[in-house]
Amino acid sequence: MPEPGTEVTAALAGVRRPGDVLLVHDAVLPNGLSFRVRLPEAHDLFGDRGGDGLPEDALLLRSVVEQCAYATLQHTGLLRHREVPLNTSSTSRLLTGRPLRPLPGGLLATCLVEQLRTSRTGRTRRVIASCVLRAPDGRVVADGETTAGVLEGTLYRNWRGAGVVRAGQLPTAPGEPRARAGRVRSRPENQVLARIGREDGGAHAVLRLSGPHPYLLPASADHVTGRLFAEATRQLVLGACAPDGNGVRTLHLSFPRLCTLDAPVRVRAVPCPRSPASARWRVLFSQAGATVCTGRVETGV
Repeated sequence: MPEPGTEVTAALAGVRRPGDVLLVHDAVLPNGLSFRVRLPEAHDLFGDRGGDGLPEDALLLRSVVEQCAYATLQHTGLLRHREVPLNTSSTSRLLTGRPLRPLPGGLLATCLVEQLRTSRTGRTRRVIASCVLRAPDGRVVADGETTAGVLEGTLYRNWRGAGVVRAGQLPTAPGEPRARAGRVRSRPENQVLARIGREDGGAHAVLRLSGPHPYLLPASADHVTGRLFAEATRQLVLGACAPDGNGVRTLHLSFPRLCTLDAPVRVRAVPCPRSPASARWRVLFSQAGATVCTGRVETGV
């Protein structure tokens, strides 16, 4: 275990670039680790708060939880070299008061992991990681949880089969310009939706990236990442469904099947029944007629 105060490496955090790491080592715990959260002052994605200056919210929190989980699973041996973790669900919640504000600095993240079950052969297992974030005064300000299936690398490649697209980009269709998401993200390279339309009090769109994105969809990716699903959810809900929302308070995503990069992905958001002031939304991503991701969102107002 590195000394407290040492920055977590990109490999341990599960990201490609050192500048994407959000954690600093703090302490070893029974069945887990604790980290100091290092929020970036300037970042090509997290620093892009759009024309309305929306505070970073559950997407940034989800990234903190994801990195905590990835690092802790490796430290405890529940994720070993050349194994592949496939996220099956993730939840992140901000527990601060309204209206939402940027996450404060100096947070302490505590992450505990557990193996839920393993296959008879031992080549696959299901794991869960739970994370709590506390302010310097000890108040709990956020929490999150992620579950994943862990497979041996060889088993994963055999399961995926031959001819897998590993271009780190989604298929493009002629005449599909990026949707204007300036309220949520100002930089064109961070806008991930096309053909936004409104229906039944909600909205629908198509996922769009013109090439690999260093954080949301790295060039090595062979499937749509949870990060991209989370960002697309944020842009659709805040940009088209809840124009008065000042951020995402709660974000829950489930991944019933792997979403490949060789067919378009469509997303639809509808208000939850009996939701106060349209503050809660259900989100559905589909590919070739099959559901690949479902979600629940609560905005910050």
